[in-house]
Amino acid sequence: MLDGLAQQVDGIATCSTFLKGTFVGRSPSLAAKTEIIFNGVNTQLFCPKEEIREAKTIFFVGRFDEEKGVLQLVRAYGQVLDRHPGASLVIGGATGFGVHRESDYVRKVREIAQSLIRDRNALIHFPGYIDHDKDLPSWFQRATVFAIPSLFQEPFGMVSAEAMACGTPVVGSNRGGIPEVLGDAGILVNPEDIDEFASALSTLLDSAEYRTSIGRAGLFRCQELFDWNIIARRWLSLLYESKRSKNSFVGV
Repeated sequence: MLDGLAQQVDGIATCSTFLKGTFVGRSPSLAAKTEIIFNGVNTQLFCPKEEIREAKTIFFVGRFDEEKGVLQLVRAYGQVLDRHPGASLVIGGATGFGVHRESDYVRKVREIAQSLIRDRNALIHFPGYIDHDKDLPSWFQRATVFAIPSLFQEPFGMVSAEAMACGTPVVGSNRGGIPEVLGDAGILVNPEDIDEFASALSTLLDSAEYRTSIGRAGLFRCQELFDWNIIARRWLSLLYESKRSKNSFVGV
């Protein structure tokens, strides 16, 4: 199928080297026609506001299901409380886009959260679905640390780039395209290693200087690689070349 597709198109775009790598070995002819164009971030909307930054808030936003690693995050947060008893955890998102279902998985996460609240005086908040343009930027701007503990192979991990645009240090899963997004400007962990995950979060909460360093590195990386002004120019260039040669084009 991939070789057949290669004969029908003159261009393919993927949002990460990781995604391109999923078919490189199976169809060299298709891989040869593939360009990597990262997803773009609106850096006018997603930008730092240090005046509202909170002292010890760990933030997550994403689909509330097993493959996003929410359960691992709550367990890691339980260990973070040993070093930072005043730290809070915000888990944003629903089981679907604007729709939420109290699944068995959601109930399990909430039960563990409730036990931490009861036994450890934990501060855990579930705001539910967060509107992307209206509300999400301020959640990133207020967060001390952003966590993206995906258990599956994320093709890109858009929320990590948006957090970086807000100058928020990111602790991310070492899977899929997330390492490619973070580069050296974030902390990568195995999200299923709860000790490692908790240690990374705690280390950032330990030091304002370290958080600032990681946050600035992430901000600069986002401005250089993911700003929509840069990404749009790459798309325009690719589409112009396709139109000039009357080529067909596919984006992935």
